[in-house]
Amino acid sequence: MQAQPKNATGVTLIELMIVLSIIAVLTTMALPAFGNLLQSGASRSARSALSVSINQARIGAAMRSRQVVVCPSANQGDCAHDLRWHHGWISFIDNNMNSEHEATEEIIGVTQAQPAGVAILSTSGRHRIRYQADGSSDGSNLTLTVCDRRGVASASALVVSNSGRLRSGVPSPSQAAAACAAIEN
Repeated sequence: MQAQPKNATGVTLIELMIVLSIIAVLTTMALPAFGNLLQSGASRSARSALSVSINQARIGAAMRSRQVVVCPSANQGDCAHDLRWHHGWISFIDNNMNSEHEATEEIIGVTQAQPAGVAILSTSGRHRIRYQADGSSDGSNLTLTVCDRRGVASASALVVSNSGRLRSGVPSPSQAAAACAAIEN
């Protein structure tokens, strides 16, 4: 048998417990910041996806000289008569100009539901974005408010003007509160 050397190196149980305690404290401090980072990313991603869909619809309307509609759609086939867009949306060429997707009308874009913790609400009474053949949008300005679990202070908005132009904006306190209240777990 071999004898143990006098200067054996290793980690004692006490040292290991101290290191694990420090790791636990640092992890506990970092988790809220990581959660905020994830929520911020999900909100930005949802806003970006919506912005891309709206811009593609406007360009599609002008290029095809046809009316194009963007609407919320939970099943990615029919327009929902709902202000909530976070369940997904579609854009389609509206041949009969009734703002409803028919089986014969071409869908040009589909976006799936957004992750839990993100809500998107449109202006009260506005369930659709309709682009005319010239790329303009009919009706009044439409505001789409995006909110996540970080709350009202972090809410943002996309605004579609009558000319069809899309811009970022700041939602009114009531729009932000309504969007944040619509967050589903």
